[in-house]
Amino acid sequence: MHVLAATNNLYPDPSATGSGRYNYEVGRRLAERGHTVSVITRQRGGSPARERVAGMDVYRYGASIARLPATMRTIEGLVESVRAREPVDLVSFHGALSSFGVDRATPEAVPRTYTVHGLWGVEYRDRLVDPSPWAAPYHWLNRTLRHRVEGRVLRRSDAAVVLSEFQRGRVRDHHPNAPPVRVVPGGVDVERFAPLDGPAPETVGDEAISFLTVRRLTPRMGLETLLDAFARVVDDGLDAHLYVGGDGPLREDLAARAERLGVASAVTFLGYVPEDDLPGLYAGADAFVLPTLELEGFGLATLEALASGTPVVGTTAGATPEILGPLADRPGIPAPLLVPPGETGALAEGLTAWAGLTPAERATAGEVCRSYVLESDYTWESVTDRLAALFADVRG
Repeated sequence: MHVLAATNNLYPDPSATGSGRYNYEVGRRLAERGHTVSVITRQRGGSPARERVAGMDVYRYGASIARLPATMRTIEGLVESVRAREPVDLVSFHGALSSFGVDRATPEAVPRTYTVHGLWGVEYRDRLVDPSPWAAPYHWLNRTLRHRVEGRVLRRSDAAVVLSEFQRGRVRDHHPNAPPVRVVPGGVDVERFAPLDGPAPETVGDEAISFLTVRRLTPRMGLETLLDAFARVVDDGLDAHLYVGGDGPLREDLAARAERLGVASAVTFLGYVPEDDLPGLYAGADAFVLPTLELEGFGLATLEALASGTPVVGTTAGATPEILGPLADRPGIPAPLLVPPGETGALAEGLTAWAGLTPAERATAGEVCRSYVLESDYTWESVTDRLAALFADVRG
């Protein structure tokens, strides 16, 4: 089977997101199973226009919204190049811009699936932070065009895929004419993300307990709530340290907030964390924190932490309860895994509960977290199995 994937980014390109990781992990496994996988994606940083990545043929285009017709012609040429090498049996859409171009250039008879990692137009609207009044017409036009482009590609697909029941509901609410929606969760590389087999990385100090979060530093991530809750933990006299990985527009505001709260010496802002450093960082922490306020469509970071043997304290926002809910009821999990979003007191209580455990109790909880991932459908092998079966159904 020749699968053509249309995506807006692909790991390990610069600034690759969760959807880029998803495409990389599934695509390389399909290639390992003997399928032909071609990928058309946006060109980012110094990535070459054409190369072979993990058994996949990758074609990149330079995107220009201002010159959208020229961008569409470029994508059309790439589709022609892909089809000239080998007929395409199925197109797998990820990301509306690339998918729109590939859809226009692909014959109607070719089956299509659309994996919705996030609603392009709706989330653009939801993530705006105090837009200037003069820019309101521009933002309205931008989100309207995004929503219509996404809806067009969805309607022309034979099946839609989401990573959670939470996302299934959002797709149905905002795109009632979408095709049947199936849930295929994200996954984790359980060999790469595993408990430490040696000393902790130097990044993590020798305090009694270390909390870690790795997030884009934006308002919806709930990092202000996390700092406020962590300050209460420190005020209670517990020897704890908070490590904040990631970058974004709130970086300076968060650092200033830590100063005002009197916990600056107990908080380390790590900035962008290279992919190669993430496994050791997850495994070296005592607990991972996901304080999201809204729009958590799945949470690959949650799985990566759990596979590393690190418990996760998350909020009930979005899809996080679908991952952590079943785990919270298992023996060996002695402290809360889920708290309401935006509630400083509840999050502080959860962090304090984990900080108060003995090392043996934390070690047992880590083993339970790791086992939970291994026993579930959250490995990339399992995800690939389910998608391959879906592709076969759609083709049939």
